[in-house]
Amino acid sequence: MKFVANLLVAIHNVSTAEAFVLGMKSGLDPEAILKVVGDGAGSSRMFQVRGPMMVRGEYEPAGMKVDIWQKDMKIISEFAAALGAPTPLLAASAAYYTAAVAQGRGGEDTAAVCAVMEEMARHERGQSRKKSN
Repeated sequence: MKFVANLLVAIHNVSTAEAFVLGMKSGLDPEAILKVVGDGAGSSRMFQVRGPMMVRGEYEPAGMKVDIWQKDMKIISEFAAALGAPTPLLAASAAYYTAAVAQGRGGEDTAAVCAVMEEMARHERGQSRKKSN
């Protein structure tokens, strides 16, 4: 059961980061995204837990460190492979945790995948706030 739950946590965390970066890149204020989406059907527990960190762009103190989480994801992936259960979304999300470690963010909270996506999108904090004010 823990593997099932953590698989969803891994995917929902990355989808939360993806949504924030899309919104910020389009000019939306991250606080507005958190408020509006957090109360709607698109929300998830990870959106509610990790979203505030993503809004602030601050990933410490870590509730769950990226480097520890990556080990858990590897265990889940190996378990699923042994069962012959496909986990394409887990596999896709793993790349962002790997990138976070490569960027020196292994000791930060898993919400730091948002910073990874912001870098990929060439998004600088402050751009969206300037547009939406």
